[in-house]
Amino acid sequence: MRALFVLVLACALAPSLALADEIVYQAAVGASAIWFDNNAKPSDVEASVNGSASLSPHISAVGNVAFGFDHSYVTGAAGLRFTVTDAMDKDFSIGLGFQRHMSSEPSLRPEEWAPDVSIGWIPWPKSPRVSLVGIGCYGLASNLATATLGVRYRFTKDYVEAPAQ
Repeated sequence: MRALFVLVLACALAPSLALADEIVYQAAVGASAIWFDNNAKPSDVEASVNGSASLSPHISAVGNVAFGFDHSYVTGAAGLRFTVTDAMDKDFSIGLGFQRHMSSEPSLRPEEWAPDVSIGWIPWPKSPRVSLVGIGCYGLASNLATATLGVRYRFTKDYVEAPAQ
């Protein structure tokens, strides 16, 4: 099963890498409320560092590291995200992703693979570095859903690098 996933992923990425005109790197810091214990109020508040690199207009490698203040944990995630809205719209995007989640407290935040859905919106054109984000994911091993709502401040400009010829 794992080999089939890698093969499908390679087939999906190979054509898009060849078509990429540029690779855009971004980094941001954020604060989020997170729900992971089926409670109406947030389970914790997290501070995070987030990064992404576009591999094509619609495919990005993404990752983050977060610290949960109430339960004192550190988490990380890395994977791929596919933009399903207009990739040229810098103010709004919806993405579908697949990430590996890691945690210092697996009893609270399990270490597992998780598909996700994300929404990003820049509501204030005069502050294009500030975005509102929402992410929902479903842990494949734990069968637990997680939801995150937060704000991010992008501290890098879009760093653009032409791909190697």
